Amino acid sequence: MGKEVVYMSILLVFLGGMIGAVARFEVSHLLNGKSDYPLGTAAANISGGLLLGILIRLQEIVGLEDWLWLLLAAGFCGGYTTYSTFSYEVLHLIEQGQWKKGLVYAGTSLILTVAGLFFILYI
Repeated sequence: MGKEVVYMSILLVFLGGMIGAVARFEVSHLLNGKSDYPLGTAAANISGGLLLGILIRLQEIVGLEDWLWLLLAAGFCGGYTTYSTFSYEVLHLIEQGQWKKGLVYAGTSLILTVAGLFFILYI
């Protein structure tokens, strides 16, 4: 793989990640604060898992161009979903004495994200 291809790959992942991070910020901004449950991060992680499943299925059926895969799957989905924020929110709930809510949030987010990906890929 030549340097130009590597640089272009990095640029595509960077651009997709930048757009994904802004999209996650907007989803969080719209949904957080409407509840004491961190809906924004959960929505981003679950919908990001669904989107990744759709991209994987499209890759299998029609084959996506390498550049599109890098932009959308590695870049956008990588920037859009966030387990660092998720981990912080779970820990924050537990530190506030809301350990049941923290565990429910952790469990439902994980289950729904995996279930969404499974649904797209196998059903």
